Amino acid sequence: MSLQKEPYLTFRVGGRMCAVPVKNVIEVAESNSISPLPGAPAFVVGIKKFRQEIVPIIDTVQRLSIPKVPSNDVPNKYAVMFEIPALNGVKKFGALVDKVLNVVDLNDTDFNTSDATDSSLAGAAFVKGVLTSEEGHFIYILSPENFFDNQDLQRIERAMPVNSSDDTWMI
Repeated sequence: MSLQKEPYLTFRVGGRMCAVPVKNVIEVAESNSISPLPGAPAFVVGIKKFRQEIVPIIDTVQRLSIPKVPSNDVPNKYAVMFEIPALNGVKKFGALVDKVLNVVDLNDTDFNTSDATDSSLAGAAFVKGVLTSEEGHFIYILSPENFFDNQDLQRIERAMPVNSSDDTWMI
């Protein structure tokens, strides 16, 4: 556990508040111009051209198995663009979110890792910990590098366009 604070981007998805380390975030983009990606895992809604590369875009609600709840937020309005370490360099992908909130500074002792298996979030394998906000809401601390297992990566790689100049998804 580290005592040094690290910045986290907070956002809402499927009625839940989530946070991810800023070190993994490239930028927040509008979720327009997403093309289907046949053959990809069901949680991959398609691909998007991002900074001259073609990257997969995931449905965060589906990937985390979050039940959809009514909200005033516009569903899937933004794509948080990530860069995560991989064996052969880095992988870039986008994750659809409903609303981007702000950046907060946290350290490992701010959130409870024993609550990471909260049964209300079936995708708990991606949850690093849980924090309770001042308003009493749970904030799920996510690990973007755990959104994919090797099988997911292989299925995405096989589905990616053959003529793509983006070799960051090569396994």
